[in-house]
Amino acid sequence: MNLPWLPETKILLVEKERLLFFRLRRSLGGRDQVFERKEFLYARPADLKVAVAALKNECQPQVDDLLLLGLPLEIFTIVHFTLPLAAAENLEDAVGYELMRHVPHDLKGLYWRYRCQEEDGRLAVSVTLAPKIQVGEYLALFTAAGFNLSAVFPTLFLLAWMVREPGLYLGGNPEQREMVLFDGQAVTFQACEGFAESAAAGSFLVHNLPLAENRGLGFNKVFLWSMAEDIKLGLQEMRPALALEELNQLPETLRLEWSAFPYSIDLISPAVLKRRRLWFKLEVAAAVFLLAALIGQPLAVVAGKRRHLHKLEKELKIVRLEADKLSGIRKKNQALIDHFESLSQQVRQQAVTVDLLKELTEVIPQDAWLRSLAIRSRKIYLSGTSSSATTVVKALEDSPLFKEVHFDSPVVKKGSNETFKIVVDLE
Repeated sequence: MNLPWLPETKILLVEKERLLFFRLRRSLGGRDQVFERKEFLYARPADLKVAVAALKNECQPQVDDLLLLGLPLEIFTIVHFTLPLAAAENLEDAVGYELMRHVPHDLKGLYWRYRCQEEDGRLAVSVTLAPKIQVGEYLALFTAAGFNLSAVFPTLFLLAWMVREPGLYLGGNPEQREMVLFDGQAVTFQACEGFAESAAAGSFLVHNLPLAENRGLGFNKVFLWSMAEDIKLGLQEMRPALALEELNQLPETLRLEWSAFPYSIDLISPAVLKRRRLWFKLEVAAAVFLLAALIGQPLAVVAGKRRHLHKLEKELKIVRLEADKLSGIRKKNQALIDHFESLSQQVRQQAVTVDLLKELTEVIPQDAWLRSLAIRSRKIYLSGTSSSATTVVKALEDSPLFKEVHFDSPVVKKGSNETFKIVVDLE
């Protein structure tokens, strides 16, 4: 029986020319089952808004639903690296500093989430990143329609995680090809390329199929998700021994285990979702209790059990009072969480500024004097005097924290000193 007011897990997949919707429920055996599927077609990217509106009319999302949005693989970047065990004491900052070396973007412009575990005496870190601009275009559409999205993820990654069979997973359309090699536990290889015409599909296989095979993990099965017919023919010609299985829809019974899925980016804090679910259970319990009291009232009158009914009503009042208290505590806790997150952000920003000032103090020659210093975005602006402005530039270039050091204006000679203005890019 489907009760639309209960919180549910719903999966939304955005693909070229179609929007897929899946409503899940948990079976007695502990597996998730798909009990509703819908497909909304649209001819142009601009028509996606119409498809989302149609989905909203039929889906009617609830505030406490777990809404999971799948997007094309090209939007996401997966980064792997290791850190010393000592980094666990300040792990988030350590991961942030390491990402600055691996990602050619400002982290403030990215959604990202990391997972780590100890391997061979070090912390193995896996980070999933996506540009806020690209993700934001989809979020704006769904938010305007009333969807309070919980997380985003690469569609092909989740498909492999649900099927849980080792093999090669191919997805996309004639203009965009995606490939993932899954060993049954994690993704070991990924590729994504765009093409101006479908005839280029063969080159995608020629280039990436040997790379996937060279990962050293043998596979004999290929899963095709929403893939054009030409890629299927190309596979049969290149590797006729591979077994092909077409997956146009999610399997009826699947292993979601969303909390363990390592390639998603949370848009709502897991702690907030947990508190929402707890509050919902309290509300349901209070409603059931009230319903039981209302049903029991006429029976109590007939059976002469008015005293029992009064006792239930008193207990209901106590439950309501406790629920009101919990609501107030929840609001206070959320305010504290927001305050601490703001303080944590300020501390992290100050830590970066202190490191930069320390480095500048150590590398700038002793005979140099700074009159002004400004840090804007990823650039540092310096002005001052020195017996040799070129020496100052050379000292900054030798620092591992700086790059692209250059004069912002011509050097002015005054007596034995030179007045300079220098611009430095952060590494």
